[in-house]
Amino acid sequence: MPKGSGRRPLPTAVKKLRGNPGKRKLNDKEPSPRSGDPVMPRGLSKEAAKEWRAIVPELREMGVLTKIDGKALAAYCHSYARWMEAEEEIRRVGIVVQEPIWDQTSGRLMGVKFKKNPAVTISETAMKIMKSFLVEFGMTPSSRSRVRIEKPTEGDELEEFLKGSAAIGPGKHVN
Repeated sequence: MPKGSGRRPLPTAVKKLRGNPGKRKLNDKEPSPRSGDPVMPRGLSKEAAKEWRAIVPELREMGVLTKIDGKALAAYCHSYARWMEAEEEIRRVGIVVQEPIWDQTSGRLMGVKFKKNPAVTISETAMKIMKSFLVEFGMTPSSRSRVRIEKPTEGDELEEFLKGSAAIGPGKHVN
């Protein structure tokens, strides 16, 4: 089978979040990008930038955003803007449009035929692209259901230490 065909492997972080259901050896050499907000690229349309600003806090809250995710997130936002633009065109013109039929020899209008508004195809394509990015970021109900995020338990000594309240072990305190 040629390399690159078949099902794409899941990132190790996703396998861990899912509890490694296949119980296969995890890749301990996989790169792990720094978590944090990526820089919004220049050139996004107004609608795409608006979606970027709306979705980044949600992804940050979910704990799935890294600094390297900027291009994938920008592609999602671009697809979102394209979808919104196509849907506005569909609202304005309708799902079906008229196409004139011309007589090739005389150049006269012979009538019209009805066809699907090209914006419908653009909208459908944008939705498919959006969905693929939504799945990648764990933003669909089904993709989310496969992810488990282990939250620290209350009173976790390391968590308390990192927050600065620093009670380490029985009766020991760090100043």
